[in-house]
Amino acid sequence: MTGRTASRDTDQRKATDGEWNTHVPLERVGDTWRITSLELARQVLRSQGTSQAGFRAEQARAGLRKSRIPVLFADGPEHREQRSKIARFFAPTTVDTTYRELMDRYASEAMTELDRTGSLDLSEATMGYSVRVAAHIVGLDGTDPDAMGERLMKLFGAEGDPTEVPRTPWRKAWFALRSAVGSLPVATFTWHDVRPAVRARKRQRREDVISHLLDQKYTLTEIATECLTYAAAGMVTTREFIAMAAWHLLDNRQLLERYTVAGQGERYAILHDILRLEPVVGLLYRRATEDIELEHRGQRYMIPAGDMITMSIKDTNVDTEVFEAPREVCPGREVPRGVRPEGAAFGDGAHRCPGHFVAIQETDVFLRELFERDITQLTTPELFTDALLAAYRVEGLRVGFTAAGQSGVLK
Repeated sequence: MTGRTASRDTDQRKATDGEWNTHVPLERVGDTWRITSLELARQVLRSQGTSQAGFRAEQARAGLRKSRIPVLFADGPEHREQRSKIARFFAPTTVDTTYRELMDRYASEAMTELDRTGSLDLSEATMGYSVRVAAHIVGLDGTDPDAMGERLMKLFGAEGDPTEVPRTPWRKAWFALRSAVGSLPVATFTWHDVRPAVRARKRQRREDVISHLLDQKYTLTEIATECLTYAAAGMVTTREFIAMAAWHLLDNRQLLERYTVAGQGERYAILHDILRLEPVVGLLYRRATEDIELEHRGQRYMIPAGDMITMSIKDTNVDTEVFEAPREVCPGREVPRGVRPEGAAFGDGAHRCPGHFVAIQETDVFLRELFERDITQLTTPELFTDALLAAYRVEGLRVGFTAAGQSGVLK
């Protein structure tokens, strides 16, 4: 279903920090290429001549020479093999049949405070909810999810350039010191969350990622590293999108009314377009491993091997060559063939987020449970930036019952 929700000149985005807004599809700044064109970004993300360079991937690969590389950081045949083995955990049929009941239960439990007190901090509720869902899929559901969520937020709150690789002796020494300090939260997460899960799965396997990794003879350290990547994608970023989507719906009563009566297809279209407008991960990085030739509107570009390529998803997803009225929520809009409704918010190519269907269904389940109640927004949230994930963080979004909805769930 197509439809407009605002005037043509409206900018409905909330998280605009970090947008380049240069209107230049590709430019070289030093030894880094910056891309704002969706078409060029898709070419890079689908190229076999690049390697993953975001999320400190190059630092991680340098430090894991004797261990298996996590799926997020791997490339080529190794990455394809790992993805094929975990695909079953994220397939739409699996998500809808295996995880749906859990999502319904966890979403209902997340509303307990709202039903009891009349108000709810969505930033906290969405974290608890997303941690519980992802923990079940991964196999980390044997410890306190709230405590695990706090440990994860400390891990992903690290500062610094997520693409920097130390070159000089001084920088290597500094990175060694910072890594030693940063390893404390990793060790805490491994001890309190990963180790108990591994011990439980060694006694009895289950249909989850940790059981799969044990079958592949992964060590505790390797499993902990994989769990961190799933935590980043399945817990932290999903939590932020749920809060952001709720914020948009609360701010746009017309869109909210449409969402609450729509079928699943239209609800998913609304969520995809909000995600396009507000991509959680704002920057994606690739390193050219060979000379790469790109083409855009008849012009050819050559990126030399060794150069960094930075793609601003905040810009590619409002590319005026692809999206009409790109800074508005307009679900069901017509897009060129091959373009996904969420743009590059889930990435593209070999590293496209394997849990994209989980994230959308998980968000939909939570929001449907929330908006069964007649609620209103009580506070204006604050937005922060996570340096490691190049992502926004929504804090302090509190909702409560309207005067007409004090009785709770709508009938």
